[in-house]
This record gives sequence, C-alpha cells and structure tokens, in this order.
Amino acid sequence: MPSFSSLVLPSLYHATRQAAPRVARSSASFSTFSANAMANKPDLVTFEELDERIHKSDKNYVLIDVREPGEVTQGVIPTSHHIPVGTLQEALTLEAKEFEARFGFKKFDKNDEVIFYCRSGRRSGIAFETAKSLGYSSVRNYAGSWIDYESKVKGQ
Repeated sequence: MPSFSSLVLPSLYHATRQAAPRVARSSASFSTFSANAMANKPDLVTFEELDERIHKSDKNYVLIDVREPGEVTQGVIPTSHHIPVGTLQEALTLEAKEFEARFGFKKFDKNDEVIFYCRSGRRSGIAFETAKSLGYSSVRNYAGSWIDYESKVKGQ
C-alpha cells in the first residue's frame, strides 16, 4: 500500500505550482494599485498644507473631525467641525436646514473642499470613502490626523 506522503505530497506540489502564477499576478496588481494610490496624493492632506490653510484668512475648505465626542475633549484642530463617523452618512444626506440645526454649521456643497481627520487616519479614510460614494467630489483625508497634528504642533 502506498504511503500517505507519496500520495498527498505530489498533489500538493502540483496544486501550489498551478497557484503560484496567480499569486504573483495578484501581488503585481497590488503593487500597481499601491503605486497608483500614492500617485493620487491630492486626496491626502499633509500637516504642512493643513497648518498653512488654518493660518490663512481665506477659508475655502471645511475641516471635519470624525472622532467620537469623548475623543474631541482631548483637543481639536483649529477651524474644525465635529461629525462622528458613525453619523456621517446620515448627515451628508440631510437637508441644509436640518444639517445646520443638528451640527451647528452650514452644510457644505458636494463640490466644496472638505478635509476629514480623526485620531490616527483610519476613520477619516472611511469618512473620505463615504463622502466620495455620496457624490462629494472634492473631499480629502488628513491621514496623519490628530496624532500627527498634535505631535507636530508640540514640536514647533
């Protein structure tokens, strides 16, 4: 009777040899995707760009903090407004008057520049994708978010 390894190992070898080209293609696609994502930097905001905009008298952007209310007590980036990420999709579908009554500031248009931030960049990325999916064309993400901002402001 043939041994287990003499039956199983050749079939495993054959299966992995067939899958290898697919894995290679997948990782190549991922590398291409990553390079393309890095090339699309206009969607990302740097600390320097945000800091410059905060200190300009011309305020042609809306800065949205998507952290939870308890996190906002740790501090905020100047000029920001607060909409928790869990309520963002609903907020962006509200009529202008209801939006202003609920959040305390004028609702921005779908073509206004809107910058999202959170604590570390994960939720602001979700907010960015949510707004994009709802037709907001000029949204951006401060990927460094509060952690980056606070550390750089303390370092100045």
